[in-house]
Amino acid sequence: MTWRTLRIATILIIIQSLLFFPTPVSRAQDGPTEAEIKQAQEATNRVLKLLEETGDFSRVIDEMYAEDFIERYLREQTRLVEEEHSPFFNIMFALNIECRQDLLKQATVEDWRRLYIASNNLLYHIFVISLNEHAKEQLNDREYIVDLYENLFPPKVIKLFNNHPILKGVFPTGADVDRGETRGIETPEDMRSVTETFRKGLRLLSEEQGNHPPRLTGEAKKAIEIIRQIQNEVVKTRVEISDKEYLGLPPGARQLDAPTPGMFWLTLAEIHGTQKIVWAQFFRPFR
Repeated sequence: MTWRTLRIATILIIIQSLLFFPTPVSRAQDGPTEAEIKQAQEATNRVLKLLEETGDFSRVIDEMYAEDFIERYLREQTRLVEEEHSPFFNIMFALNIECRQDLLKQATVEDWRRLYIASNNLLYHIFVISLNEHAKEQLNDREYIVDLYENLFPPKVIKLFNNHPILKGVFPTGADVDRGETRGIETPEDMRSVTETFRKGLRLLSEEQGNHPPRLTGEAKKAIEIIRQIQNEVVKTRVEISDKEYLGLPPGARQLDAPTPGMFWLTLAEIHGTQKIVWAQFFRPFR
């Protein structure tokens, strides 16, 4: 693995997500067709364009997701919980925060949807800030080490998260915050509190950036192309087929797992004759 690849991986891991992605289905014996590769490329490009235009993940959801994607996710998680037969089986949904399995029934679809959007909006914003900051080093092929969240968040944002009983230490800094007695999301009220804190953190972060959608600099866009080239060699669009119902798709349904440059894995499938995103998770390379 080249130093450039390692550096790109480091930048991406700065905002690594532990979103709990449903158990992978079986990989198809054949690879994606040319038409499927084109569909995946068009989808990933459209996601990037919408995010750059608006900075709002809900815009991507409204235009590109299956309308009932959260319900599909919750049914899949319920199935996994039933298979585990364990009261201690929790769900990693946003960052590295656990959600109690009881929330599958207690929290509303809108609670889950709002948390999904709030966490992804924050992650995207962090990704842009990080890439803008370090693109020049990448393009100049310098060897450097990114100090995970150091100097990325203004002090008031770090204070906001560290004063929250669930979010304390979720974004570690050079100060090595001791998470102490922390807990996961246990109630719908917890979920709404975390969502609102993510939103407030994003507002504070946006204020520091001039209150406009996060924009990639010219150098960052060039770095994105480097990421795209390396990613095409390391992680490619693949076809998955399940022998049972999966994310609301019938057994045998063909789905595409497609990475955007440095950000999200998209799971695409045909819904009522149209290619839709049925789920997406933040991309964690080289795990």
